[in-house]
Amino acid sequence: MKIIFGLFVLYVIYRIVKGFVSNKKLPGTSGITFRVGVSGHGRYQGNYKRNKLLSGGKPAKWYESGQSINIQGYNISDGMIYVGETLPDSYGYENDACLINPKLKVFPAEPWEAGYGLGYWLQYERISAKCRGAYLKWLANGRSEPKANIGYVFLFFYGLERCLFVDGQEGKVSEKERVAIVTEVNRLLQIYGSNRSFRGYASNFLAMEWILFQSNQPVPDYLDFDDRYCSELFYVVLAKYVVAGKPIPAEVALQWMILHPEFNLRTPALRCEKEFREMFVRSYKQKFGDGLVVKPNKTLLKIEYQAASPSIQIDLKFKSSDLPHPFILTAPLKKFSVLAEECTCKLESYSRFLGRKNSDSKSLAAITLLPKELLNQVPMAEKFKNRLAQVCKAGPGQISVDDLYNNLDEKLPDKFGKKESETLAVFVENMGFGIVPDVRYHKMKPNIDGKVVIFQHGHGADFQPSKEFHTVGTILRLAAIVSQTDTEQNLLPAKEEMLQSLIQDNCKLTDIEKVSLLGFLHWCLRTPQGIVGLKQRLAKVSQDRKIAISHILIAIAHTNGRIEPKEVKQLEKLYATLGLKKDQVASDIHALVAPGEPVSLPKSTVVEASPAKDFCLNKELIRVREEETRQVKGVLEGIFADQEDDGTEPGSIPAAIIKATGPLAGLDKAHQNFFHQLLKQETWKRSALNEICKEQDLMVDGAMEVLNEWAFDNANALLIDDGEPVYVDVNLAKEIVNA
Repeated sequence: MKIIFGLFVLYVIYRIVKGFVSNKKLPGTSGITFRVGVSGHGRYQGNYKRNKLLSGGKPAKWYESGQSINIQGYNISDGMIYVGETLPDSYGYENDACLINPKLKVFPAEPWEAGYGLGYWLQYERISAKCRGAYLKWLANGRSEPKANIGYVFLFFYGLERCLFVDGQEGKVSEKERVAIVTEVNRLLQIYGSNRSFRGYASNFLAMEWILFQSNQPVPDYLDFDDRYCSELFYVVLAKYVVAGKPIPAEVALQWMILHPEFNLRTPALRCEKEFREMFVRSYKQKFGDGLVVKPNKTLLKIEYQAASPSIQIDLKFKSSDLPHPFILTAPLKKFSVLAEECTCKLESYSRFLGRKNSDSKSLAAITLLPKELLNQVPMAEKFKNRLAQVCKAGPGQISVDDLYNNLDEKLPDKFGKKESETLAVFVENMGFGIVPDVRYHKMKPNIDGKVVIFQHGHGADFQPSKEFHTVGTILRLAAIVSQTDTEQNLLPAKEEMLQSLIQDNCKLTDIEKVSLLGFLHWCLRTPQGIVGLKQRLAKVSQDRKIAISHILIAIAHTNGRIEPKEVKQLEKLYATLGLKKDQVASDIHALVAPGEPVSLPKSTVVEASPAKDFCLNKELIRVREEETRQVKGVLEGIFADQEDDGTEPGSIPAAIIKATGPLAGLDKAHQNFFHQLLKQETWKRSALNEICKEQDLMVDGAMEVLNEWAFDNANALLIDDGEPVYVDVNLAKEIVNA
């Protein structure tokens, strides 16, 4: 016992002396000094009985890369192993786990065999003879068998750890050998990196090698800051920026925030990682220029390495004598997190879309939801933008809907409803142009086989059309209806010029409203306008207001001082739509065009008069009392509102409407009830939805379409994904209702 105690005291003295000797600069650290310390006894402690210090036997030799050796008939030509009878572990009581003792018995086996005899803490001298045979064959065959038991890979890796972090610390490893070891670990990762445990230890190994031997060089491509095993690597990189007084680059700032335990990125930033990084870097540079400069803190950097090998499992701690540890600071991160949150919020709609089942990130619907600053990254965006610029180079110009989709490299949708129209309008707006008709502002959607008008600069992000905008827009559409017949368009430049004056001379319209309405006029006069649904919408309008509207129609027809016979016929149709007598057209024209003079007006007669000067909506155009004008405006604002997308007429809407507030107020009682039922679970059998819809007197397809349109209006995303089963985005529904 006295001898054992004396040997233990000598060992402690040896470790203390070694600690002092190790307090020196390491090669290749560019002035960075690390002191090696020992913490605890690691996980190897207590696994085996150790009654005496290791002694006797032939000392082990490290066979370098390229050296050959024959062990029990296996010719290992590329070295990188320890071979011998003694190689003390960190405690000095047992041989290192990696040591290949050539005297131990070996049985032939394949590298994928005998895995049951390996155990968890591998040691060459403790595994079975068959396992040793399998391991030696794996080494002899170039360490490349993909089906090899991962335990054999670890056993070899233990030797690399010992060579680099034990012998290497004592200056016993050449530069050439160190490079060969790094190359070998990277090669092994290519073959066995799918094993999570090996990938972690190998990545940590490569990071520590760079810290100790190459930190004066740029971080190599094979090291990934996103890998949690490389966090110590990032500590050193960050500390070097701080100690040098250099600005923290955007990429480093973002990585700092990602790795720090007190800061978490939200779902949009994680789901749209590439887009989030691009936006953050852009915002960071706008805010901090070359980067934020962080002052060094007093806490010194400590790096820990936890080895895979049980023989050197005592935790190695490397303390820098000249590097601070800025990673622990939170003040800079608070500044970065503000930018991160702004970027995350901009990506929320795009992220929600990608979160839906079977979503396509390259579709127009997805790209439209991208923040504007990212659109330049979309391949087809530049091509599309150039085409739009060409169309409206000399002013508002026309282009077919089919041509637009071709330039988007997108197939025309089978259905061109409100959702598709709004998606197209938003994307055109994001490109810096405006489209007419824009379903959001003109209450009309383009025809899938028709044309649209494109104008420069667009409506702008904050555009909110006024009541005057809607009133004048309705008058322009009525003007187009009056000017068109079933067989032929009767478009006169003088009439278009007068209607342009109606827009330009209206002091209640903003400049952008005038630009939009001029484009709308251009489109209306060149696109057949229908009157479907007008009769039902006007059914409850008072007789006085119908008469006032009829006066507006006649004034429009007479804007250029002439009323053509075909326009008279169109007026008669519109009078019938209003519920007025067709015979009344002639007398109204007589009274309004030549007031105070009885005029006989056959249908074939052309009525002429001098165009009104100082054209003004409330006086010359409408020519009705001011009170009538005020009342009629309210009717005009909604006369065409959402006409094409409204599946029901005013008289058929259920009377019992839930008095809900917020977005739910846009749904009738039956659809609100259906909506609340859907929120009970995320997936439904279609048969179950059929039963729910029967109770509410709804058709399941129509009900789902109504809720999808409602969700798209409120969140630019669909609520229900039809299929079997039917998927309901419950989180989206809650976001809309709670907004």
